[in-house]
Amino acid sequence: MPKNTIHSKQRYLIMCVRCGKTVDERHDQTLCGACGGPLDLAWNYANLKDWMPDSTIEGAVMRYAALLPIQKFDTNLTLQEGDTPLYKLESLGKKLGLRNLYVKNEGANPTGVFKDRGTYVEVLKAKELREKALIVASSGNMAASCAAYTAKAQMPCYVLVPETTPVGKLVQMLEYGAHVVKITGEYSDCVRLAQKLAPLHNLYLAGDFVFRREGQKTLAYELCDEFQRMEKFSGKKIDAPDVVIVPMGAGTHLAGIWKGFKDYFQLGFITKMPRMIGVQADGSAVIVEAFDKNLTRCGTWKKTSTICSAVAVADPLDGDFALQAVYQTGGTMLSISDTETLKAQKLLAEVEALFVEPSSALTIAALPHLFARKLIKNGERIVCVATGNGLKDPQTPLMSLPQPPILAANEDVVSRYLQRKIG
Repeated sequence: MPKNTIHSKQRYLIMCVRCGKTVDERHDQTLCGACGGPLDLAWNYANLKDWMPDSTIEGAVMRYAALLPIQKFDTNLTLQEGDTPLYKLESLGKKLGLRNLYVKNEGANPTGVFKDRGTYVEVLKAKELREKALIVASSGNMAASCAAYTAKAQMPCYVLVPETTPVGKLVQMLEYGAHVVKITGEYSDCVRLAQKLAPLHNLYLAGDFVFRREGQKTLAYELCDEFQRMEKFSGKKIDAPDVVIVPMGAGTHLAGIWKGFKDYFQLGFITKMPRMIGVQADGSAVIVEAFDKNLTRCGTWKKTSTICSAVAVADPLDGDFALQAVYQTGGTMLSISDTETLKAQKLLAEVEALFVEPSSALTIAALPHLFARKLIKNGERIVCVATGNGLKDPQTPLMSLPQPPILAANEDVVSRYLQRKIG
């Protein structure tokens, strides 16, 4: 982290993690204008020493407003993002030998995906900066989320998505009124186009950048608060899980969650940092590849190949941040095959009645591998982050599911079928 100091009256400053330049958010909200490096936001914790989350406020973003880079919150823009359920997986935990296994179901957010936390902050910032329209590149989920919040803000939204984008996500964007363009390429191709087109057409560039990370970190705050309520700890210390497992595409979500835990640690609400574990699909394991080589900088791939479309990212913008999070917390990374992922998706649905999209099931598929390698232990409080609802991508699981029979509308025919099934 560059050695820039925050003035006593400043809430935060934004800086480039490569060249150390401090940037003005009115001009640089995505990448450093000097060197093209990623930006990060540093908080003045001294000004927050007496702050505590207000549990009477509904909606995670508003509850943690003091820790978000917005000057004035528009309560008319919120869709009540956050406050997603934390389930203890009793049945699955018994099967796997993990008695304190949980899932944070981000599919319960307004548009069915974790992106809503970051999108709310991004769209608020765009309005604060008096931007007139927004452009976003996405594999599907972020575009649907941006389309929803810009609809609420009555702001035009232009979307670039790969032509293979799942229909469930595409329908959402169109229903919310976004101007959608399918690109004959991958997510990373869409990102490069959006970065070039935004300044040409005076559009606010949304995506896996500094303000989205700040919104995504509220998941970490919620986890700490939820464990504190569950276990009824006394005093100001708020407990945290031991392990948090996150699917990775661009790396932004894991990096944001890690940042949230760091905030709470710096403020004295937790006494230790959870181990962060990142999981990718075998066919898009760009960040995992860097981790396996003990690198601190993430490379790029020419092409990805996985059924987990939400994490199919060949050029992860926040891959370096994700690596840093795992190294600093003593965590790990691994990749999972598509076959294992689909089996895990089905298992979670059958055993715990939670239907998540394939990318979310990566965390469940990783559990047996982590346990066998003694990277997680029975008794540890382990949280798997489920990033999206299963209806986001309903076609993919059908590839491995049996097709229902088509029978005549005849009582005897259906009865014979049932008899065979019943035994």
